[in-house]
Amino acid sequence: MDMMFFCIPQQAYMRTDNCTNLRKRPAGKAPAGAQPMLRACEKCTMYPLVDKNKVPTVTLDAYLGGSKPKVANLQASANRKIMQMNIA
Repeated sequence: MDMMFFCIPQQAYMRTDNCTNLRKRPAGKAPAGAQPMLRACEKCTMYPLVDKNKVPTVTLDAYLGGSKPKVANLQASANRKIMQMNIA
């Protein structure tokens, strides 16, 4: 199911699938024909939260109907712990 969340580094609403696809792009200079990873994605710490569905989301249908997901609290202790586990 298409789920929308608010991407803090890009300051935009995004589908969770798009987040995964952007992450798979090469960082820095990309080979011919490939698009490089966005600067905001290169140093993003939200990936573990998106992967574990710990970001507030709404369905795509609800989003198109006017609903907006809340912004994830990156300072919450549970979220910081998830993000730290990915860095280590």
